[in-house]
Amino acid sequence: MWKSAVLVFLIPLLEPGLGKVCWEECPDWNVIQHMDINGCHRRSTYPHLQDFRCDGMKGPPCTVLRGQEVTLDVTWKDLGHKNLTQNVVWQSFVDIPWVGMETEICKYVNDGASCPGQGVQEGNSRMKFPIKVLEMYPSGFYNLKWELLDRLEDGTTETKLCFLFAIRIM
Repeated sequence: MWKSAVLVFLIPLLEPGLGKVCWEECPDWNVIQHMDINGCHRRSTYPHLQDFRCDGMKGPPCTVLRGQEVTLDVTWKDLGHKNLTQNVVWQSFVDIPWVGMETEICKYVNDGASCPGQGVQEGNSRMKFPIKVLEMYPSGFYNLKWELLDRLEDGTTETKLCFLFAIRIM
């Protein structure tokens, strides 16, 4: 009996790609309720024989393979939006846009119920966005900044959420 109970608790820990990503919201933000990237590979011994723990961005990166597709899953307190887009940059000595990243994201928010013109009132919103790790991306370690922006009628944008995380492309 106790062996069955131990297996029930251990099997989820052994599942590859289960979500646990080290991340943090940008300064002065407090709207994200959940953030994960389904499909990341991680080492439980990061950096050397340590348990997997996150303290903001401190901890193992989300490791992905070129040619792989993973899914960003974010739930946030949405204060309302009408036409969402996104901006993803690699933070280096200067912010470098992540080439090949789709910016029109309405169809990925609230199962497509947040597309232009429909808008969303205050409440929770969820985005499930497929990240295609293109073959052209060079292998390496990257600190990413991810922003969701609402395009306003006057042509300006308003940031709705912002978060940071590390990714390693192999």
